[in-house]
Amino acid sequence: MNTFQNEVVSFLEVATGCFTVVIDNPPYNLVDSQVFAGLQAVKSFAEDPANDVRVLVFKSANPEFFINHVGLVMSDGSGEVSEPLEIMQGWPAFSHWLSSSPVVTIVTLRGRAWGFGCEFALSADMRFASRENTRLCLLEVGFGALPGGGGLEWSQLLAGRARALEFVLSSDDLEADTLELYGLVNRSLPDAELDAYVEKLACRIASFNPAGVAMAKSYLTKRQPVPLPADLAEISAAAGGLLSTDAGQAVVGRLIVKAGGVPFSNEVELDLPKLCDVD
Repeated sequence: MNTFQNEVVSFLEVATGCFTVVIDNPPYNLVDSQVFAGLQAVKSFAEDPANDVRVLVFKSANPEFFINHVGLVMSDGSGEVSEPLEIMQGWPAFSHWLSSSPVVTIVTLRGRAWGFGCEFALSADMRFASRENTRLCLLEVGFGALPGGGGLEWSQLLAGRARALEFVLSSDDLEADTLELYGLVNRSLPDAELDAYVEKLACRIASFNPAGVAMAKSYLTKRQPVPLPADLAEISAAAGGLLSTDAGQAVVGRLIVKAGGVPFSNEVELDLPKLCDVD
């Protein structure tokens, strides 16, 4: 069987053409340069026709966090807070690939997915959530910016404008049954049944004629276009610009003080949307 692994991302073929990608970056599954490099390596492997990758299932080794937000960094001497530049620049193309490549991408959601992690999940072809232990949140508006990784586009495509506005502007989390009701996940399933359901579905799809699966995905994408890399890059640049303003930095600085500093504590990471609550 084909396998790949770096320190935080592992990649295993569980059946012909069906691969599981596991993110394991303790303690909170923050997205850092190493995680993103691992994801890019998976993309490169999947793009090689010789590897016969038909379905990718993304999941987490940490039951408390699927994929978390991008780790904030303090700029030396300036006091400004930012996200790693290489992730911000590389994400639009990766996000578009998740939704437009011939490979079917599926997310097994268990635990929290804040910010980038939420946008990652929304960009995939399908999402299945643990009913007892899934919470998604786009935090960015509450942090003085806006979702720059496809959160705006995908929440509206999946849930409609009114529910997208609620989800984005509240900067609050939604649990699995509401996510299913809103169309943001395919199904909310009992946690004990989640992995078996997703693996059975993924292996079933991978067993079919790859050309037929890829063509079905391609035509569905033509009928309802997915966000283009240029669109995602435009929003990402706008988000970065908003975050770099004095007002944006003031909001982030205030929230960091409220949270006790960067990196955030375990208590804060477990309930990050509460940082945006009105005092």
